[in-house]
Amino acid sequence: MEHWLRRFDRYLQVERHGSIYTRKAYINDIGQFILYVQQRLSQSQANLNSFTRATLRGFLAHLVRSGYTPRTVARKLATLRSFARYLVRESAIIANPTLNITSPKLPKRLPHFLTRHEMQSLLALPAVDTFSGLRDRLILYLFYTTGVRISEAANLQVQDIQFWDGTLRVKGKRDKVRLLPMGRGLTQLLQNYLDLRRSQVIKSTRSAEFVFVDDRGEPYTRQQLARLIQGYIRRIADPKKAHPHALRHSFATHLIDEGANIMSVKELLGHASLSTTQIYTHVSAEHLRRIYKQAHPRAGKNK
Repeated sequence: MEHWLRRFDRYLQVERHGSIYTRKAYINDIGQFILYVQQRLSQSQANLNSFTRATLRGFLAHLVRSGYTPRTVARKLATLRSFARYLVRESAIIANPTLNITSPKLPKRLPHFLTRHEMQSLLALPAVDTFSGLRDRLILYLFYTTGVRISEAANLQVQDIQFWDGTLRVKGKRDKVRLLPMGRGLTQLLQNYLDLRRSQVIKSTRSAEFVFVDDRGEPYTRQQLARLIQGYIRRIADPKKAHPHALRHSFATHLIDEGANIMSVKELLGHASLSTTQIYTHVSAEHLRRIYKQAHPRAGKNK
């Protein structure tokens, strides 16, 4: 099975254009299943004969007993479904063993987002009279005004900034490229930051390619960006909102609140499916209901 796992990883990279993070997640999930098979069936080498419906159901039950959340179990099952479809396509197995295995029922969970007042407070936190403060203000501003993903921001390069037409060239999932509009505020922040970065920080050719660098001039990682965003959010809002994608959620929710077309929001976010974007219409509606109940004198009353 390890042989087919290596080939599947290659397939994800070459044909599906999966990011390194997606591939690692898939390989880890399948690797966990292989380890379960080896321990459960006392096999030193797991083979495809063990990739059966019964073994898969046993693995999922093992995950539940081990305390994994329904969402995590569902994700691992989705990974194994993708692996099974690949094996069938390659004629490594005859039938797909994941068919008719139902996913755990997931609780409805709306994404957390910041209110407009919280966003104003957040953007005002970094002082722009230092390089690090200007960089942090730019990072927060970029996420809120464009809705980029963490990995997209970490991989953003100077050549992707198109000042002449006011757009950012972003490479998203499966290397799909989209152009995002830059407002006047973001454009000015980028220009100020790049000038200061060029004169004070950049020391190597490799660092010069990437937009976001630390105080030593090293490119920012997605983990650093996530920690930075979470740290600032905790200072002005409920810690539950301190999520790496909180600003992306806020971007989409506020657009929907202002009447933006959902198809336009889908394109800006780089979603492959409209169903993924529709969650923000539910977020917006729920937010309006909360405001109504808090503010209207007759809210919650029967008469």
